[in-house]
Amino acid sequence: MRTPQPTAVERLKTSILNTALTTHYECWFNPPSAIAGGIEGPTGKPTPALIPNSRVDEDYMLSCVEASLPGTSLATAELTNDHTGITERHVHRRQYDTTASFTFLVDRDYKQIKFFETWIGYIVNEQNSSKPNYFYRVNFPNQYQTKIYINKFERDYKQPSLIYSFLNAYPISINAMPVSYDGAQTLKCTVNFNFSRYLTGASTVKKASYPVTGATDSSKWIAGAGRIETGLTASTNSGAIEGKHYMTSEKGLQAQVAVDELGKK
Repeated sequence: MRTPQPTAVERLKTSILNTALTTHYECWFNPPSAIAGGIEGPTGKPTPALIPNSRVDEDYMLSCVEASLPGTSLATAELTNDHTGITERHVHRRQYDTTASFTFLVDRDYKQIKFFETWIGYIVNEQNSSKPNYFYRVNFPNQYQTKIYINKFERDYKQPSLIYSFLNAYPISINAMPVSYDGAQTLKCTVNFNFSRYLTGASTVKKASYPVTGATDSSKWIAGAGRIETGLTASTNSGAIEGKHYMTSEKGLQAQVAVDELGKK
């Protein structure tokens, strides 16, 4: 540890006194194609917009008067028997906040309320029916999820901005908005978004020495893929594919006949 030394005031002004301010940011919500119009992901076909130009309308960004940069934590497992008298906690997972909240000033056209009510209504495929036997069928996640952004910058625009990207985000709730005959106040709408995780330029990444992505399409899954002889989960589906080829071959069919014969005895 270094010995304490006197520090000039000018140095303090350029270091600890040069702080980031909470009042300079912008939020972009990038609604899905069904809301803003464009090419719908699952079908690849053009779809009409429920709220035209909502993807490029800056009113939603400018009216967002409050947002929160996301939090994160590490989940640990407690080890008590490895070393005498020592309790250790080893990390096994990174956890993300489940929701991000955004507060908007509502204009006289109630544009902000209509926008998020439409988005939530589309998620459950709502039809605004008052019939007693009304029901709805929820849309698929890739139809209503999107990527939203918080761009944090400073008033002099000299520093690189800090961008948070929320993956697989969608509005999960709208807070109640009280109205009253008491002193008039601006109506505010708070919307809570759910997301799977976030990416940010705040972290310096060291490239992993192992693959970090894999197939996510379960429609091509073949029964039988799973654990290999070591007890670890197989990284590919090749074992199941080979098994399927064997069972449809001549030897495989003969083996099935033999098993059936044994079952009859």
